[in-house]
Amino acid sequence: MPVNRTATESAIDEWATILGESGVVAADAAEFGASTTGAKRSIPAVLRPENQEQVAAVLQVAQRWQVAVYPVSTGNNWGYGSANPVEDGCVILDLSRLDRISDFDPDMGVVTVGPGVTQGALRDFLDHHDGNYLVPVTGAGPTCSILGNALERGYGITPITDHFAAVTKIEAILPDGTLYRTPLSELGGAEVDGLFKWGLGPYLDGLFSQGNFGVVVNMTIALAPAPDTVTAFFFSTKDDAKLEALVPTVRAVLRALGGSVVAINLLNSQRMLSMMTPFPEDRAIDGVLPAHEVERLANSHGVPAWSGVGAIYASKEVARAARRTLRRLLGPVTDRLVFINQRKVDLARTIARVLPGRLAARVKGMADTLSGALEIMHGTPNDVALALAYWRSGTLPETGQPKNPARDGCGLIWFAPLVPIRGKDVRRYINMIERICPQYGVNPLITLTTVNDRCFDSTVPLLFDRRDENATARANDCYRALYEAGQKEGFLPYRLNIDAMSTLNTSDSAFSRLASQLKAAVDPNFILAPGRYVPRIKRSEV
Repeated sequence: MPVNRTATESAIDEWATILGESGVVAADAAEFGASTTGAKRSIPAVLRPENQEQVAAVLQVAQRWQVAVYPVSTGNNWGYGSANPVEDGCVILDLSRLDRISDFDPDMGVVTVGPGVTQGALRDFLDHHDGNYLVPVTGAGPTCSILGNALERGYGITPITDHFAAVTKIEAILPDGTLYRTPLSELGGAEVDGLFKWGLGPYLDGLFSQGNFGVVVNMTIALAPAPDTVTAFFFSTKDDAKLEALVPTVRAVLRALGGSVVAINLLNSQRMLSMMTPFPEDRAIDGVLPAHEVERLANSHGVPAWSGVGAIYASKEVARAARRTLRRLLGPVTDRLVFINQRKVDLARTIARVLPGRLAARVKGMADTLSGALEIMHGTPNDVALALAYWRSGTLPETGQPKNPARDGCGLIWFAPLVPIRGKDVRRYINMIERICPQYGVNPLITLTTVNDRCFDSTVPLLFDRRDENATARANDCYRALYEAGQKEGFLPYRLNIDAMSTLNTSDSAFSRLASQLKAAVDPNFILAPGRYVPRIKRSEV
């Protein structure tokens, strides 16, 4: 349905009264329209409320004029649409000014954050309030929202890997402007509500994750305590044929060391090379590195067929036992297994100072990379992993400036399917990715990350030159081809980008009907984030 410009302009006038002139940016703000996926949306205005009362007032105006609004936390949803709405013509509700950190309990390890609280801000807060806890970090970097990632059901490699699982309490503004709180809080049990995820009665907090039922303005999360020791471990195999044996071994490691080893990443050689060398454009054929070139680069950089990384979070005594278990389990299926902590990284930097030029630079570079990885494992965010987005396009900012792949021209779409932790299933999946990606000018960079001891989430970055319209279109076609093939093979995504959410809109689906009926009951005018995961339905179907 086309946007009624008169209604939009009238709503913007009212929003300006509520938020002040600085709280409304009109006329298609280019800053918010940038996206690594190449998505382009018409954005009539960007609203910047400073508190939840203003959020409620904004939604009431939206209801009165029936103008759609689309909330974002910080808008840094790289590879999934950034700050763009699913549908054209939505006004962006930028919640980055709701950046309050409150109700931190250093004994219980719970903290309440607003949508504008970033990974970096929470780390700074904990450091200044004797908070001996780990931030639930991701590779997206210090400028990304804690709340936004949890609502997308993101995950990491620190001890609480499932970030929505760590959410104990939610406060949200419903589409009519009323405040949603859980029953325990409404009954006067706000403290225990923040200590117990499931609350009382039907669990409704889940409606606000990957949905469009309200604007979450506060979220209480449980933090993982900083352990006595954090030891990274790296392993590899030069023989691709060992993958089928390596996969069930990863499962065995998680089951044997569940309390101290919580997540393991497996990376193929091309994914490792993307972190180690600039993309050799002159050697690519139609944008894709041929097999012999991948092999040449892998040999020159010492990159094996498969690399793995994980961390041990434990006391010194438990860590020693865990290392023995890792050697016993991983030894037979790997060529190399090493353990790294900060002391060893500092030692490597010291040695680099006395080595000759090129060797010194190589050792220091390796130490810097390891140090960045260890920081993330220690719950300290950094933007080391973000460099991946710049492999095919984009301009890296100057040293010391934050990376922003959307602003900097990077082309990136994430394909993030779930894969059973079985050797034969992983092989089928690898074959699917390696068959389809090159057909669209995309190099098959593959990471498999355990989300539990049964299932991988595989993150495949579809990297392309965003300046090239044809390359952008082909990358989006690649995503659709992967989705369709994955649907047939049983490898479906755990989250979707803004151009893929329509795949949930199937009229014969009981899920679609129920979700749409709930949406219609809460938001009959469909003004809040229309199309976001929950499909529209005709009023006759309600």
